Amino acid sequence: MREVKRGRKLLRLLLSIICLACLASALSGCSDSRYQAVDLSETGRTQNEENTVDMTMISMGGAESASEREAAGTEDENGPHTEAEEVYEPVDETVVVTADILNVRESASQNARIYVQLKTGDTLRRTGYNETWSQVLYDGKTAYVASDMVAVKEEEPDALEAGAEVLAQTEGDMPEAGAEGTVSDSQMEKNPQAEPESFWSGHTVAIDAGHQAKANAEKEPIGPSSSTMKAKMPEGSVGAATGVKEYELTLTVSKKLEEELKDRGYKVVMIRTSHDVNLSNAERSVLANESGADILIRLHANSMDNSGVYGALCMCMTSQNPYNADLHDRSYGLSKKIVDNICSQTGTKNRGVQEVDNSGAINWSEIPVAVVEMGFLSNPDEDRWMQDDSYQNKIVSGISAAIDAYFAEGN
Repeated sequence: MREVKRGRKLLRLLLSIICLACLASALSGCSDSRYQAVDLSETGRTQNEENTVDMTMISMGGAESASEREAAGTEDENGPHTEAEEVYEPVDETVVVTADILNVRESASQNARIYVQLKTGDTLRRTGYNETWSQVLYDGKTAYVASDMVAVKEEEPDALEAGAEVLAQTEGDMPEAGAEGTVSDSQMEKNPQAEPESFWSGHTVAIDAGHQAKANAEKEPIGPSSSTMKAKMPEGSVGAATGVKEYELTLTVSKKLEEELKDRGYKVVMIRTSHDVNLSNAERSVLANESGADILIRLHANSMDNSGVYGALCMCMTSQNPYNADLHDRSYGLSKKIVDNICSQTGTKNRGVQEVDNSGAINWSEIPVAVVEMGFLSNPDEDRWMQDDSYQNKIVSGISAAIDAYFAEGN
């Protein structure tokens, strides 16, 4: 009985040992699976590579988006972009500034260099158009302005065309012999091939080519009964680049203007036709006053110490002028039309109309008068332009169109 009990104890002990061994084995297996060694450097490398790929993709996506925005002309934090290649519809028209201030730029970009700022009412010649930008002529080269800040200028009625239309409606009606505007018998005898003029506008224009070969330093009043005295005819300017004298340039352009106005149906009175004259400012005005002319155009060219200044302008009296203030409105209207049309034709800077009361070239006039400063001989570039035949023709065309518009208004 005692041996049986001892055997049971041994059996329990054996079972306990076996259980403990199994438990120890189980615990050993669990420890290996939960706490196995990990290669942290390898894991870190893999994670960094993934992050690098992700960031590269983000960076490339951003660059592509910015490029697309720039090509499309959209804006980013650096401001507006312009299209790399603007497309313009070719045009040839005069536009007038509708904004208070218009920037004329070197290229079609908000960041481009500004050549000049124009005001409401100033005009430009437009050669290309799209909804955003307009190509214009400025200072003899192509420039750019915002399209929504200019509008096409309405053309004034052409007096010559109007007269031709009237003639077309009166078939077979010919002027009677000796009627105004017709060729006289004596003229026919001198030139048997001459034909009677078919049209006369009804207006006469006096043209004074400024200055003369020899200046006259003697003094005369600047206006009727004035105590202020000035030289009768001061010496004119000389071209900075060409050496051409002002009196030579003014007569050349005056003769071209004479022919153009005659072609348009005007009678023309030339105050001088040669350089060898001695006529004061007052005497020139008196000749125009007594000629029966409706208006007086006095051609000049400007000069300043600053050789960088250029552009065209006109001069007339003020509305308080003590000698002929009643001519102000018509003189100003004529002057404004002339300078606007000259600048529209030539592309030079528009310096507007200057109103003065100290000019003998203006104060002695009894008819509307415009002193036309065609440009600055002191500016080498503009000096060269004004000696060019085609540029002179543009000046003449601008003045003639302005005279047409002036008389079309009933003046």
